[in-house]
Amino acid sequence: MTIVRSGDRWNQLAADPDPNRDLGYELAEWESHRVSYRDGDRLVLVPADEDAFDSEAYIVASAQTMCDVLEHR
Repeated sequence: MTIVRSGDRWNQLAADPDPNRDLGYELAEWESHRVSYRDGDRLVLVPADEDAFDSEAYIVASAQTMCDVLEHR
């Protein structure tokens, strides 16, 4: 029996792993909604698929913290 430590598995991944195949992520479409507050705008991100929406499945972020990850690779 061979024991593989999680750190060893992590080191075997490609430098730019495929999110689905290599990491097991399921891709989903999300929508952003801008909400204004006294101290600045926020973006609320929710799943685009209403069936996937959950009262705990959302992200709130300040507008200035958002970026396009493809531009920052």
